[in-house]
Amino acid sequence: MTINLVYDQRQCQGVLGVGAFSQVRKVTHRKTRAIRAMKVISKSRLSTTELQQNFINEINVYKQLDHPHILKLYEFYQDEKNFYIIIELCTGGELFDKIIEKGSFSEKEASYVMKQIMSAVLYAHNQNIVHRDLKPENVLLDITSQGNYNVKVVDWGTAKIFSPNQQINEKFGTLYYMAPEVLKRNYNEKCDIWSCGVILYILLSGMPPFGGKTDLEIQKSITYGKYTLDSDVWNSVSAHAKDLVSQMLQYDVQKRLSAKQVLEHPFLQLQHQEKVDKQIVQCRLKNLVNFRAEQKLQQATLMFIGTTMISKEEKNQLMQAFKEMDQNGDGILTKEEILETYKKYMDDETACQEVQKIMDLVDMDGSGTIDYTEFIIATMDRKKAVQKEKLKEAFQIFDKDGNGFISEQEIKDVLGPSITGIDEKYWMNMIKEIDKNGDGQISYEGILCNDDENHLMIYIDQFHLYKKRSSIALNISYICV
Repeated sequence: MTINLVYDQRQCQGVLGVGAFSQVRKVTHRKTRAIRAMKVISKSRLSTTELQQNFINEINVYKQLDHPHILKLYEFYQDEKNFYIIIELCTGGELFDKIIEKGSFSEKEASYVMKQIMSAVLYAHNQNIVHRDLKPENVLLDITSQGNYNVKVVDWGTAKIFSPNQQINEKFGTLYYMAPEVLKRNYNEKCDIWSCGVILYILLSGMPPFGGKTDLEIQKSITYGKYTLDSDVWNSVSAHAKDLVSQMLQYDVQKRLSAKQVLEHPFLQLQHQEKVDKQIVQCRLKNLVNFRAEQKLQQATLMFIGTTMISKEEKNQLMQAFKEMDQNGDGILTKEEILETYKKYMDDETACQEVQKIMDLVDMDGSGTIDYTEFIIATMDRKKAVQKEKLKEAFQIFDKDGNGFISEQEIKDVLGPSITGIDEKYWMNMIKEIDKNGDGQISYEGILCNDDENHLMIYIDQFHLYKKRSSIALNISYICV
């Protein structure tokens, strides 16, 4: 893809930030009107092998992550001079800037932010991924219509896939937030807990726990593991808050809390009880029950709409419903969690029957759980999602040559780079299901069908089966050219 085509597809609306290697711009897709951020990375500035490897590593890690509090990567392009990453737009800036602005957070605010960060960390650790550079600069804030912060953890360039009980020996991270065992080059995923403990300490007090005038002094302070919770600023902080800080900054790694234990701590459980709109949750539960699956190209089209065209307001509502059901905050819904939610709205026997149907249809990768993208697709408002103008926009993106038909090759061009390991028969079957006259291509009308209420409807089925978490993007609009 050339630079001209990248910009031809998108209208640039100003620079959001400039870094040492990149520039971030706000962009609007000319066809879908989706508003995103576009990060442009200069290849010439990624001058060392390590920097290039970190960048490639970040892209590969993002492809494995599907969580409401981890920044969504939508598309990836490159030309001779630059890499172009299309990512979720966050309007609230960095957590670091908010700390500078506020000085310190109330316990309620700190708990609300930390609970979201730890949910992302628990999810990553359960995928055997350790971040290794958690700090306020790598936490973005997206402001909701209610004025709350939706947290998005970013910058997975130094992340590492680890094996259980593996000790890691590379030194990565930012000194202020680095765990003592990282300095000793012998650590595991609990280094992320230490980093989050430093963040929580700063949120509550407005200052770092380990100080010094030079890097050497800071390093010595961390190595000794000495910090204070006895200064004047801590006098008004609750015992629960101080206890959590001390357990996250536990020097002994074996005694340090896991991500799961942090989320179970009373400070995060009791301090912030998020208000849930029961009507929104009930609406999404109804959509989940009514979910059904049909043809592959219809699946792909709905998936494209669901991940690129639904409104920010609806996304926030879906996130609210997802988090209400995700009782342990790990970013994945188990059958038991879904059942507990349904029991609040119907009798036990009916709930069991409905939840079994849901798992059979919605758990499209056969994992025994429902991940965030599966939930979004199954619970979004289809009557809004499949309005004619949105379907037409989606069709035009698949119809790359603009001749009014979608060919097998065009489907491959749009979807293929994001889903490896699919044989030729799959693509042929996708066309054959709708290609009534056998000419190897389909028209706009071919992706439509009417339901009993005469609404245009399209659905998803086993297309999602091919998205293996270990190597495949979770979003079909991820494109590498």
